[in-house]
Amino acid sequence: MISRMSSDQVVRNFMSDLEGNYRALSEIQRQVSTGKRVLSPSDDPVGIALALGLRRDQGATEAWGRNIDDSLTWMSTTDRALGQALEVVQRAQELAVQGGNGTLSTASRALIAAEVETLKSQFVEIGNSSIGGRFIFGGTATDRQPFDPLTETATLPINTSLMSREVAQGSVISVNITADRLQDPPGPTPDIFTALDGLSAALNANDSAGIATALTNFAAHQESISALRGEQAAKINRLELTASRFEAQKIATSDQLSAIEDVDMARAISEFSMRESVYRAALAVGAKAIQPSLVDFIG
Repeated sequence: MISRMSSDQVVRNFMSDLEGNYRALSEIQRQVSTGKRVLSPSDDPVGIALALGLRRDQGATEAWGRNIDDSLTWMSTTDRALGQALEVVQRAQELAVQGGNGTLSTASRALIAAEVETLKSQFVEIGNSSIGGRFIFGGTATDRQPFDPLTETATLPINTSLMSREVAQGSVISVNITADRLQDPPGPTPDIFTALDGLSAALNANDSAGIATALTNFAAHQESISALRGEQAAKINRLELTASRFEAQKIATSDQLSAIEDVDMARAISEFSMRESVYRAALAVGAKAIQPSLVDFIG
């Protein structure tokens, strides 16, 4: 027995099929216009879960990257200041050698002593170096000058706290050198201001033994500051390697996200053209298949 389909059934089936074609056309058009294959969890539940994990990792890496950039700027500024401090110490050594010359007159030694005194203010200026309004040798009290320009000594109490930054998962690094380490080497050697005062006094008193002691003190200061520069350089190298690793990881993560979320544009355009042709053909066939009925004329 042959079943017969009414006009209403034909129309309903046609409209259902046409709606399906339109949805498919609309979906591929959305992909072409946005460049994204996945825009909601329903598009690809597994892909969305992977993408969320990748974006979480990406966000953490970007935060660590910002910490690294700030730390590198801080430590590079510190290294330049340490280099300038080392120049002050080296100049003090040169003046001590000059003052130790037994042929110098008292007046000449007094002139050298006067220059030694100016080195104290130079060291204070270097010790008060800042970046973005933050004093780099101030410990965690970055809003307070670590050295007093009036007394030409360290501001008491000296803040010896370290500034630590998280630069990777479970990796924390201290980025600052505190004022006490800048002015005072380990051991019995006096701080830089006391050592400069000692040299100045020895020059004014024509005290050759005092001048020799000053030379020994400055040698210790030179070694200490050089060690601080080496410490900073090692940390800078470490952070630069970490930043390089994060950059490579960022590229890899972006590639993974693109593979999950982005649409193959050439394929999508081709599919869009095909879907558009199917939709237009369906409209044309429907227009011919659904002819006016007798009821339409009676109505």
